[in-house]
Amino acid sequence: MDDRRKQTILCVDDDRRNLELLEALLSQEGYAVKFCGSGADVLTYVASEIPDLILLDIMMPGMSGLEVLRLLRAKERTRLIPVVLVTALHAAEDRIRGIEAGCDDFISKPFDKSELSARVRSLLRISYYRRSLDEKEKFETVIQELGDGVVVCGPDWTVTRVNRSAKNYLGLSEGHSFLAHIFEHFSVSVKRELLADLSFSVSKKFDIRRENTEEFKALCLEVNLDVVRNALRELSCIVMTLRDVTQQRNMDFLAFDFLALLSHKFSTPVTVIGETLDILKPQVEKEESRGLIGAAESGLREIRSLFQRLIYVLEMQSKGLKDVFFADFLDGAAYRTKEKLDAKYKLAGILEKDISVRKVALWKVIVLEELMENAYKFHGKDGLRMKLTFTDDAMTFSDNGVGIPPEEQKRIFEPFYQVHKEFDGRIPGLGLGLTLVKKLVEINKGKIGVESVIGRGALIRIDFAPSDPDIA
Repeated sequence: MDDRRKQTILCVDDDRRNLELLEALLSQEGYAVKFCGSGADVLTYVASEIPDLILLDIMMPGMSGLEVLRLLRAKERTRLIPVVLVTALHAAEDRIRGIEAGCDDFISKPFDKSELSARVRSLLRISYYRRSLDEKEKFETVIQELGDGVVVCGPDWTVTRVNRSAKNYLGLSEGHSFLAHIFEHFSVSVKRELLADLSFSVSKKFDIRRENTEEFKALCLEVNLDVVRNALRELSCIVMTLRDVTQQRNMDFLAFDFLALLSHKFSTPVTVIGETLDILKPQVEKEESRGLIGAAESGLREIRSLFQRLIYVLEMQSKGLKDVFFADFLDGAAYRTKEKLDAKYKLAGILEKDISVRKVALWKVIVLEELMENAYKFHGKDGLRMKLTFTDDAMTFSDNGVGIPPEEQKRIFEPFYQVHKEFDGRIPGLGLGLTLVKKLVEINKGKIGVESVIGRGALIRIDFAPSDPDIA
């Protein structure tokens, strides 16, 4: 510990000559030396500043050094300051009184330079470790009393620390293998090999579930996992916090079940209406009537699309997913696109992507799918091409569509606003997709902007908030 020039020593004596002598001896050692001439001055000083060491004269008028020491030890703020009693007394009873009051050491007048220097160095070292230990104990107390669970593992997933809440949640003890324990006794929302991969640079989130049984109620824990690395970027430990989200997940399940039921109930009449329109359409001769049937078909497609998207989002939430694997999302998007279009496009062939993250937050997935659907609606005559760049900091999405006139670009995020009066009509819409995109970005403290040239498509850039990293 070579940090003496930052350490402060408070010297307390009513004799100015003694203070000057202490300053001469200690300042040349590199310490910052402060002075007080009475016990009352000491109490005033420590109310705003905490020195690393106090050299306290016992014999002072008014408040003695022993009285000052007892007051220092009685307060939480000052109880750990090392105190050396400076005295000319050698009687054993005086030293006993000093020890009982809580002093750390004694030094006698007149001062011996070598002895003073050695005692000061020793006590400053003790002061450092004493404060570190006290802070550690306070931190440990806070961790143990947290309602959230805390688990710390070594690089091999062996549990080294576990607080009371985590023990209650998981039945986990120090020395257990965290991975083996949770996959043996619980359901986990991520595969074991993916969880065991610690090559990522930011946090992971996943759920641990215990199903409802005769002995126990259902439990769902949301786990936030972080890795700690040393200066050489080597894995030091794995730290996890566990939060009980059972009620929240149950509400998600109920919402999903309700909408799934609602979707099922709607599917039969919607199918009947669609089939009836298919039968009627060839029999209708008037152009005006054909237009009405086309509007009815458009409305049915909108209803189907709306329910599909609601079910999709709620299904992910009901599984405890606040973030989604990109590959799974793209596969799902391709399937949904095939349902909406005429199976003409294959997503893999029309989407050029540069993605540096494996998982993304759920809201970003919703944003991306809205942008993709918007591109489907307004692609140009040469077919559809999209380009996606996705990092921890930002997302850019561009297409080869018809473009947006400069005077319209500020309005594309307004509700019910559509730039073009006519487009191919295969995916009807109400002009709410980009409004939803903007709202989701703003709610999550991001920024969105658009660049476009007529006939050359559009580029939308979204800058994510610094506190919103995705899983690498």
